[in-house]
Amino acid sequence: IHELDWMVGQVLDVLDELKLTENTLVIFTSDNGGMLNLGGKTAWQAGHRLNGDLLGFKFGAWEGGHRIPFIARWPGRIAPGTRSDQLIANVDMLATWAALVGYERKAGEGIDSVNVLPALLGNPEKPVRDHVVLAPFSPRNLALRSGRWLYVQGQGSGGFDNGLKEIAFTHQRNSDITSDGKIKPDAPPVQLYDLETDPSESTNVCRQHPDMVRAMQSLLEKTWKAGPNPGANLLRRP
Repeated sequence: IHELDWMVGQVLDVLDELKLTENTLVIFTSDNGGMLNLGGKTAWQAGHRLNGDLLGFKFGAWEGGHRIPFIARWPGRIAPGTRSDQLIANVDMLATWAALVGYERKAGEGIDSVNVLPALLGNPEKPVRDHVVLAPFSPRNLALRSGRWLYVQGQGSGGFDNGLKEIAFTHQRNSDITSDGKIKPDAPPVQLYDLETDPSESTNVCRQHPDMVRAMQSLLEKTWKAGPNPGANLLRRP
């Protein structure tokens, strides 16, 4: 962390030296959540919680696999110290940069990308992005985030070993999985989490909200079919 902080500082110092700070939008972000392989287990055993209290790791559909830091600095345009609860994805940077420089995208360019500049500038009239599709390692666990809800059309995380060995190692709590990493016999076939009240995804509430499950599955199907080249059918009805 200290080294990363130093490296970011070096970049910002150069912008100051070149007098480019006021005309430069700096983004600090990541491509995915932390992972247990390649030293992750050692870090966990030493007490470092790679993804905080979020469930899961890289490659999976649970929040720990894809919720990432996103910090923006743009003097005079982005107010320091402000926060946003807008849903965005890194693929949105293409449409955002295009809007920033006044480039009008042609048909088929960046079809998954949404201009999130209003969210960065703190003046969105409505949510800049209504939903986003999440594709974990296993295509069977295609997932959808919309508002406060996360829907996974399968059991487990969809990551390596379906997240089961991760649970057995970390002992994180999930209502569908035993502490030794097994799917419970009575676990529902799909998952629905209310991230507003349960950001750590400890409780699958799909049986309490069947209407929301149907709505999320329908939106996932609609989004999938809207693509110009949907490829293999990864949709599964609960």
